Amino acid sequence: MEFYRGLSVDFSHLLDESDDYDVIIYAGKEPNVRKFHAHTVILRARSPYFRRALSRDWARKENGSIVFQKPNIAHEVFEVILKYIYSGTADLLAQEGGIILNLLTASDELNLQELIVYAQDHLIQQKSDWLQENVIQVLHTVGYLEACRDLQNFCLGLICQDPYWLFESNNFRSLDESVLVPLLKRDDLLMEEIEIWDRLIEWGIAQNPTLNENISIWSSYDFEVLKSTLEQCIPLIRYFNIDSSDYWDKVRPFSQILPSDLHEVLLQYYCKRAKWIDRKEGSETILEKSKYEFNRILCGSESGFTAANFHKKCDNQGPTLVVIKVKETREIIGGYNPISWRGLNNNLDGGWMSAAAPSCFIFSLGDGKDLSKAKISRILQDNMSSAVFSSPRHGPCFGQNDLRMNDNFNEAETCTCQCYDYESEITENHNFSVEEYEVFQVVNKDGQETSNQASTSPMQQMHPPRPELTNYPTAWGEFMHF
Repeated sequence: MEFYRGLSVDFSHLLDESDDYDVIIYAGKEPNVRKFHAHTVILRARSPYFRRALSRDWARKENGSIVFQKPNIAHEVFEVILKYIYSGTADLLAQEGGIILNLLTASDELNLQELIVYAQDHLIQQKSDWLQENVIQVLHTVGYLEACRDLQNFCLGLICQDPYWLFESNNFRSLDESVLVPLLKRDDLLMEEIEIWDRLIEWGIAQNPTLNENISIWSSYDFEVLKSTLEQCIPLIRYFNIDSSDYWDKVRPFSQILPSDLHEVLLQYYCKRAKWIDRKEGSETILEKSKYEFNRILCGSESGFTAANFHKKCDNQGPTLVVIKVKETREIIGGYNPISWRGLNNNLDGGWMSAAAPSCFIFSLGDGKDLSKAKISRILQDNMSSAVFSSPRHGPCFGQNDLRMNDNFNEAETCTCQCYDYESEITENHNFSVEEYEVFQVVNKDGQETSNQASTSPMQQMHPPRPELTNYPTAWGEFMHF
């Protein structure tokens, strides 16, 4: 039998009615200072902070009592803390959100982890409206508190659901970096990536009053200043989700603030993927404004490596680009299907989709570190009836065995790559498993969509999902989150 309730009540009486106090604590700043009495033995037993503070090195006595000054803790907050220390209870229902927020920082200082957990849970469950109205203040206050990760994530989630009120407000330019960086790390930030880039540049310039908003008159030193300011943010932008025309107009002018290897791989990336689709791989590699958008619709590590998950995510999505990282060799290979994948009405035997010819192709980027070694293989003229194969028991398949992903792609030797219907072999590794793979919906911005291309909802068009966070890519493979 346990009698905690009676113990809690008795210790509460000890706080309110005892006459043998040996500690005096002054909480708050003038003129709002309040004097509290407590017992050394209880403070030491309940708080690691007081256990250290009441040691011989810290203790200071006055008229037989140890005296503490806590001007950084409001007396309303310290009253809640002291009651918790004595009785193990904390009634926060009548407390305002600001008091509970200050309670969190004070509890962190006093190392009262149990109270921190309770206070942040109370804010999330009972004070969500107050959090919505004061979300930036909350993040500035608890952003450094490791124990408040749940509250931080909740507040960041509130912003991510509707970020425009913050990103387009006058307050955004004065936002603390401690709030901006966690926001940029989020995968659910519902903004176009190019809009995030635009706001980030505005924020960076605002942190340096000497920078002119007209970058055409900037010196190299000005770009270095901005680069230093955005050092923590530049790696967090999901560059592959920026359309090449926006890259040309809005990112390229700031190429001096990008790591040189990132800038180079972006240039090559936009050139190759658009030229292969347009069958212009033999043309010079000159960056043009691309007419394509590439929206990620599947990531194996998030959605799974089964045929069922592939068809659930990718059927009826129009043209798609599949990018695969081979587990055994870390090569990057893939294929392009210009028409929609389909489960063929659950026909387990599947069927050929000859309409994918002649635009379909498979490719290899080697290890992704040198795009000059990338190669493409197109369907042979005599084998166009075997261009692409779709079956509910298989993932993406090109030719009979040229690139074939059987079910459970990440298991040993479930995928094959042997030249049969396409021009050439894209890898010498004939049997392999998948470490990671992603599928991108290819959207023609000129409106010349294939008849099978699925339309996306207005929300999907406005807010494509942010990809999984990685460091900035030093090569094409890293650029595709591998």
